[in-house]
Amino acid sequence: MSIFNRMLTELPYSKDELLNLIATAQFRYKVYKIPKRKPNQFRTIAQPSPEIKLIQRWLVKSVLADLPLHKVATAYRKGKSIADHANLHKKYQFLLKMDFKDFFPSINVLDVRNYLIETANMSEDDARLVSSLVCWKDKEKNRLCLSIGAPSSPHLSNIIMYEFDEQVSIMCKELNVSYSRYADDLAFSTSQKNVLEKIPNIIKNICLALEYPKLIINDSKTVSTSRAKGRVVVGLVLTSEGNISLGREKKRQLRYELYKFSKGVLDHESISKLRGDLAFVWSVEERFIHTLLRQFGNEVFTNLELPFQKAD
Repeated sequence: MSIFNRMLTELPYSKDELLNLIATAQFRYKVYKIPKRKPNQFRTIAQPSPEIKLIQRWLVKSVLADLPLHKVATAYRKGKSIADHANLHKKYQFLLKMDFKDFFPSINVLDVRNYLIETANMSEDDARLVSSLVCWKDKEKNRLCLSIGAPSSPHLSNIIMYEFDEQVSIMCKELNVSYSRYADDLAFSTSQKNVLEKIPNIIKNICLALEYPKLIINDSKTVSTSRAKGRVVVGLVLTSEGNISLGREKKRQLRYELYKFSKGVLDHESISKLRGDLAFVWSVEERFIHTLLRQFGNEVFTNLELPFQKAD
């Protein structure tokens, strides 16, 4: 059965409604910009309409879910978190971090279509249909591509990056280097001196050799460091003892937010964020949660609907 016919069967749209949504999908996005950390720089967010979001989520679950994901890809996967990404590198002496420019927008409609035909063995009609439903029209750069804000972009980026991840993994195995990728963040680590110096040029050559997607390294974000200088991976500190930690500033902020909550002066939105942050901390640095429990008591966490208890 074609994907279109499956959509007619499984989605709450008539044939005419579905045809109209498919024809106009690339334009059904709310676009806005949010500031980056650097001044006067912005990130473009393009969120699809509720109808297109529903279709994209259905595609991920019903059409794309079984396509191969490389084990080094740690983002956007059930049961995985940035802690898994950081944990792979905590025991090594030296760390190299690299980053792609405009990661999602670098994956265009032809990349998606070609991947679905060549790797997922889809018919051209099905591949054309899916690619038209998951890409938006970036009018500023005049291209159809994945967007930051679409629910299908994370999974699609992971599966399309399989060949890149495989080539990099083979290279790293030969060099005895640990590699993992969290979205557009690449991390490499080893305890052998000078080995990581070779990596940037190798990665650039792999990017050039790939038929798709065409990726560009953001040289300004390439960082080489060591245990002696301090190592941070996706916001998590790799300690000299070989553990991962939130870092002092994040801990200070969490203490302050928890103090305001205990005094009843934290607004509803901040309470929701605090609850999510503390749940994440439990998975990353449980010892810090026990420190907070000793400082603030079980009742505060009970009021936050978090099932943490003081260690005996």
